[in-house]
Amino acid sequence: MSIIRRTSRASFVFLALVAAPSIFAAGGWYLLIPPRDNNDLLKILDSKPLSQWLQQGAYDSASECEEVKNTLLTTERDFYNKSARRYSDALSAKEGGITLTMKESTMRNSNANAEAFQTSRCIKSDDPRLGK
Repeated sequence: MSIIRRTSRASFVFLALVAAPSIFAAGGWYLLIPPRDNNDLLKILDSKPLSQWLQQGAYDSASECEEVKNTLLTTERDFYNKSARRYSDALSAKEGGITLTMKESTMRNSNANAEAFQTSRCIKSDDPRLGK
């Protein structure tokens, strides 16, 4: 699979997870992902109020929410580790140009995604910090 397709796929998966329409679960739990800086999409803004975080999904229980969070985090960390190895191999092979740039971009993006999932939170749907 080409670097461009991998990068596009990883970006699509992340966007599908965090930009999906809100799913409301009465009395349930939300998995919230911290927003990113508009000027630097690699910067995670985990100090923003929870009312500004992105809802990834809604779940019936805290344990279900945590399970999904852990699965997403593990998947993104695995992708980051693979992309970091590919970038390191490209540096060792003295690759250059767009290939090296794309490998570095993929690695940095997957690291930011992993950081976002690491700092994500499962929050009860009626938590007052959500400001609904």
